[in-house]
Amino acid sequence: MKILLIGGTGLVGSYLLPRLVEGGNEVYAITRNQSSVQKLTGLGAFGIPGDIRDPDSFQTKLPGKPEIIVLLAMPGVTPGKRISKKRKEELRKETNDFFRNSMNLALRFNIPVILPGGTSYHTKNNEIADETWPVLRNGITEIGADTDEMVETAIKTNNPQIIQLIFGKIYGTGGIFRFMYDMIERGRMKIIGKADNFIPNIHADDAASAIIKAIGKMPIGEKFIIADDTPATQKEFTMQMAKLMNKKPPGRIPGFIIRIVIGNDFYKVISMNCKVSNEKARRLLDWQPKYPSYIEGLEEVIAKMK
Repeated sequence: MKILLIGGTGLVGSYLLPRLVEGGNEVYAITRNQSSVQKLTGLGAFGIPGDIRDPDSFQTKLPGKPEIIVLLAMPGVTPGKRISKKRKEELRKETNDFFRNSMNLALRFNIPVILPGGTSYHTKNNEIADETWPVLRNGITEIGADTDEMVETAIKTNNPQIIQLIFGKIYGTGGIFRFMYDMIERGRMKIIGKADNFIPNIHADDAASAIIKAIGKMPIGEKFIIADDTPATQKEFTMQMAKLMNKKPPGRIPGFIIRIVIGNDFYKVISMNCKVSNEKARRLLDWQPKYPSYIEGLEEVIAKMK
């Protein structure tokens, strides 16, 4: 299959692209970084310089007509750094452009598009969210608020044909997880407040396998939560990281201090409580995580990073 991959050099893309190539697919990988073109080509893909915010920058360079689009690229956010209102609006606009332009390309080529999402559900006590739950965005996740309406409209009209994969917090050998790893390595990581809130997790390799399943099954108009089987609190996840790294357990810091230092936009996200079910993905995609909990997943990732 000819696949247009937008974001092939990111965390999930670095796991996904080699597997797509190994599966005999023809991958057109778009990158904003000219220096990444050779790397992508070396992995067996067609590395193409371009920016999804300006589709004309790469559309004429595609070797052929793609049969599906996979959007993974998202605007860059620096972990631990306060975001101004102006920057937040810029990120919202960029996110809108990423989705809108990917969907417009899908319409232009008359092909499906796989779109990403995040588990912005709010659960209490023993509640478990599934794909029917309303998305309640807070803090930095508000930059994707407009895309929720775009997705709902596309599903209702089947125009374009979309599949949305709603990922838990993705961890792997890069991205925000690398930031956490480095903070623990330097002894600067802190447990924020009680950190007894639950956040869904997913290994980047399992996120990639879900995309491959979606490409194979092509369940148009469906949304799928992609998270592992084991609810974990922020504290449990961070403490397990420190244990596997043979580092001293991080100390605590009151939540109000974090709000002062990095602002509410990040604090609201890291303090949300969310438990989810991956039953629909298991049933309709025939997908199951290789790493059913953060315990097995962290062991594999940290062993690679040491």
